[in-house]
Order: sequence, then C-alpha cells, then structure tokens
Amino acid sequence: MTSALENARYVSFTTYRRNGTPVPTAVWIVPFDRGWAFTSDLKSGKVKRLRNDARCTLQVCDIRGRVADGAEIFEGAAVVLPADQTATIESLVKSKYRIGWVLLLATEAARKITRRGRNDDDTGCAIKVTLHP
Repeated sequence: MTSALENARYVSFTTYRRNGTPVPTAVWIVPFDRGWAFTSDLKSGKVKRLRNDARCTLQVCDIRGRVADGAEIFEGAAVVLPADQTATIESLVKSKYRIGWVLLLATEAARKITRRGRNDDDTGCAIKVTLHP
C-alpha cells in the first residue's frame, strides 16, 4: 500500500466524463483487497461516470477537496463492488472515520427529512480502486 494514501484523511477521487473532462470528488478511503475502497450512493455522478470509463486517479486532499501543489497522483481503475460487499466497506469506513461517520449519518438523516414526499432511493454501494503499478 502507498503510505501517502494510508495516512490521508481525505482523498480526491477523480473520474472522467464522456468528453474526457476530469471530475474530482473528496472521499474517505480504506485499504481493501490490495486496493482502496469507499462508499457512495449508487445514483451518484461518480458511479455513472465509472460505468462509462473505469479510469480514475487518487490524490491526498483536504476536507474541501483541495489538493496541495506537488501532491502525488495515483492512477488506477475503479469498479462498483457487488452489493454484498457494501456492508464490509461501510464497516471499514465507520471504523476508520468514527466521529465523521456519525456526523455523516446525521447530515443524511436531516437531508432526507427535508426531502419530504420525494422518492429518495439512496441505495448505497462500494467502489474499489486498483492502482496501476
């Protein structure tokens, strides 16, 4: 595993639109099966982009997704894991990001309350990134 990623609190996960435009998103990552994994909403933009192009990059960033000048770029490929592995990744993320995880759940609960009457099918998923050697 790469020490820069092992010690990172936040990582900029960049996927690519069909036209090649990069789209970075700050995520929490955990080591998983000789790669890195995180959770997301199955209907998120990053998942939709991955269905068209598995290329991705990882860079250490801050909470707002800002990458420091000279931060190492890790290139790889990402896949949406089978649904039965989502709980495993959630458990790993919850263990690493304890307080942040609780705050995330509270924020999500508040968001669902404010979306009264809307069909809010936020099916979770897990994404695994395998870095290129």
